[in-house]
Amino acid sequence: MRIRPVLCCVWLSATAFGQIQTDAWFKETLAQANLTPQEVRFDSRLFDYFFRTQYTTPLFEMLLRDPLRLPYYAERLRNGLVGAVGRPVAAVESGAGAIGVSMRRTLIGDPLQSLRERANEADALEKAVSELYKEANVPVPPTIRQQVQRAKQGMPDLVQRQAAFLIYTVIEARRWRDAALRELTADERNALFKLINLPIKEFEAALGSAEPSSDLLLLERALEKADLPRLLAGGHDCALAVQQVIEAFQKADAPTKDALSKPFEVNIDTPWGRIRLCGGGNDTHARLPYLLLLDTGGDDVYFGGGATLTLENAVSFLIDLAGNDRYGDDAETLQKPLVEREKREGRGAVAFGGATLGYAILADLAGDDVYRTQSAGLGAARFGVGMLLDLQGSDTYDAYAFAQGAATVGVGALIDREGRDQYTCFYESQGFGGVKGFGALLDALGDDGYIAHPTPIEFPSPQTAERNVSMAQGAGYGRRADYTDGRSWAGGVGVLIDVQGNDHYACGVFGQGVGYWGGVGMLIDLQGEDIREGVWYVQGASAHFAIGYLEDRLGNDRYLAAMNMAMGAGHDFAIGYLVDFEGNDEYNAPSLALGGANANGIGVFVDLAGDDLYQARRNEANFGRANPIGRGTLRERGFALGLFLDAGGNDSYPPNIDFAGNARNWIIWAIQNERPHESQLGLGMDK
Repeated sequence: MRIRPVLCCVWLSATAFGQIQTDAWFKETLAQANLTPQEVRFDSRLFDYFFRTQYTTPLFEMLLRDPLRLPYYAERLRNGLVGAVGRPVAAVESGAGAIGVSMRRTLIGDPLQSLRERANEADALEKAVSELYKEANVPVPPTIRQQVQRAKQGMPDLVQRQAAFLIYTVIEARRWRDAALRELTADERNALFKLINLPIKEFEAALGSAEPSSDLLLLERALEKADLPRLLAGGHDCALAVQQVIEAFQKADAPTKDALSKPFEVNIDTPWGRIRLCGGGNDTHARLPYLLLLDTGGDDVYFGGGATLTLENAVSFLIDLAGNDRYGDDAETLQKPLVEREKREGRGAVAFGGATLGYAILADLAGDDVYRTQSAGLGAARFGVGMLLDLQGSDTYDAYAFAQGAATVGVGALIDREGRDQYTCFYESQGFGGVKGFGALLDALGDDGYIAHPTPIEFPSPQTAERNVSMAQGAGYGRRADYTDGRSWAGGVGVLIDVQGNDHYACGVFGQGVGYWGGVGMLIDLQGEDIREGVWYVQGASAHFAIGYLEDRLGNDRYLAAMNMAMGAGHDFAIGYLVDFEGNDEYNAPSLALGGANANGIGVFVDLAGDDLYQARRNEANFGRANPIGRGTLRERGFALGLFLDAGGNDSYPPNIDFAGNARNWIIWAIQNERPHESQLGLGMDK
């Protein structure tokens, strides 16, 4: 896929900033307490004493060792992911690396070259279908041979060749999937597929069970036995194949494009799902297991496709070349937004770029589209790889939960190249990483809206039952079990990246660059005048041994947090970091914000340039302060730091904050021990 020049300029201008030039300022500020930047970290032995868990990611462990260099590491991760706008397979490669799998299958060649060569042979579609049946150990029925023969009549040759290529890819990818699950019995695979396809609330109940239920024990065994590198290898090749198919259609000559616009329709049933190839009209596609659904044009309605609906339907591709299309669970779902529906119960199974124990990829190349589902999907995966690629148009993405770039044990990605897009959800979406998962939402161009509905209540928050738990817009979330069965699992990595546009973000509790229990959450916005609204644990905040990060590069931005823990705030051996590079920004903060630390947390707030307005509704542990904890316990010598840095501009501070202001430095000790790196304190500097 070709990236437009404007996107390249935005990306390059953003990366030109390089490593943020705050080392000297950090050094100067920390020197007030006889600290060095290298000492701003948790004592690893004390951290390990309190945090006992499995499945921490390499990204989490790397960031934990050097918190002040979070912007440096985030920039490197961001660079790889932004490349996925033109090369979607990069999302799988970057995501795999973040969760501990080295994935460079194109390093010394194209792993799909031989498949593509076979797809260019004579009668390639017929040969590919025959090989699929052979792989499934099922004879090809005469009716199927007749369907394949009919496919040669009136169908563009390019469609036949690309369909054959994708079928060959399915065969190879399924081998990877089966190899990854070889340590699980057939009964365990069936039971696991049923479990991870439960409606979200039922699945969360099984995951959070305090008793050693059969579901929980099965999930434990699957986490231990599933071969994640092999599982992701199949997903990598599926993403690469779709990328190459898109390029083939984009390079088609004028006569071929004319042929693609003419009506044709072929259906070929296989043991692994239906192959449906059509175009030239406004089609309606029923909900059923599809191995491949390719539509070359028209304003279409999809009730299925691009989703793994059965264990045998391990790979599902959906490619739509043009048209203003609608994707929904059913006709009723498409009638109104989910937030306006009286009944919003999450459905089981997956939809539209949703994968469980396999691979699902949906690519829509053009048109103003609507995607709406109450199932998991829109670029989501549990034990697999799920992707949604939308290249052009102003689109609506409306989901209930576990969607829009979400993953547990795998990679889920939603990539939108351009348009004024609207993303809405309730829970675990818009860049969400569960256990062993990497979830990413990447939007390149356009003024976009990201809403994780705070109300109406579907997932009431323990912090305030009047708001939903969001776990969205860059969120990493683990299974905390220290108060139940003691078998905790670290969260994965959730990332939301918006390259260009004036955007609006809103969420409830936990969102906008947030981590919980070993998770890493990042929200990165490169250019535009943005508005961010949240409630509690938002905007570069984290809780309980986790990392939350928010970065904004350019624009005059507004930040509003309603209740607590926001804008660079860390709680309970967790790191929260907010950095705003440039602009006249407005911060409307609660307590524990703007570089606030609580219960041995690290909270870092950095604003590098601009005339900023700071407002604080409460004067508690904000503007570079820390709350004390643990006198007479091991926590007494656990490090805690609230760090505030404003590096330029004529800024306005609230009158109830008497220690902070323009051209001032400050230090506030909460617990001062003999060694500064075993103390609890707040530090601030306004240049």
